[in-house]
Amino acid sequence: MGMEFFDIHCHVLPKIDDGSQSWEETMKMVTRAHETGTTQLAITHHIINPKDFERENEIVEKYEELKERLKAASIPMKLHLGSELYYAHDLDLNHRIATYNDNKRYFLVEFPMQGIPKYCDEKFFEFIVDNRNPILAHPERNLGIIKNPMRAFELVQRGVLLQLNSGSLTGMYGEQVRQTAFLLLKAGLIHLVGSDGHNIMRRPLIIDEAYDYILSHYGERKAMKIFYENPWRAMNGDDIEIDEPMPVEAPAKKGFFKRLGF
Repeated sequence: MGMEFFDIHCHVLPKIDDGSQSWEETMKMVTRAHETGTTQLAITHHIINPKDFERENEIVEKYEELKERLKAASIPMKLHLGSELYYAHDLDLNHRIATYNDNKRYFLVEFPMQGIPKYCDEKFFEFIVDNRNPILAHPERNLGIIKNPMRAFELVQRGVLLQLNSGSLTGMYGEQVRQTAFLLLKAGLIHLVGSDGHNIMRRPLIIDEAYDYILSHYGERKAMKIFYENPWRAMNGDDIEIDEPMPVEAPAKKGFFKRLGF
């Protein structure tokens, strides 16, 4: 295969959130990631509300323990630490795990699945002016973006980076999410890919299939940027140069939202 993958979104430490529930599961998840070409992993557990930061020490301790366990098992996986912050208007980035590798710059943030929070564009712009860069997790799964993909274009124009879930391209979250993922990719709106791995079977730490798709449809240069260069820059707090985003329109899917009850 040759290519080394950098997975910037996973829930792999045991008993922190809805990800891994044991050290045995954690080790199986990381082993599988390694077997499928991932060499670097950013650990991003859910921070749903400010109280979750009270577990920061536990997360850091388990992160260090995972390094030791991987070393003992001779699994050459480089680890990075961050979190997946649930969007709030008063997001607090002054925590060791709030930004990737505590670089005070890049942070992974998710919206509620059912829509886009009010005034988030302005809030993100404030961060960006302050040299703090939001990376929006799995926009293709957000109903507000599925219904109106132009919102993704508007966010990117303001400086937000978008992270695609690898499983979205393989149909893991259904056809509508998959089609939205294709649209965003085509418009040059995807800058990073993560597994969003939670377990061994249903949501594994595998991104090689998504790499194969992007490589065959968009070429080696693009694949290299998305799967290695951009994540590496995000971990180091370096500038990420993005392609000029293109406006994107939703395909006419009559009756789809009706079926969903909208």
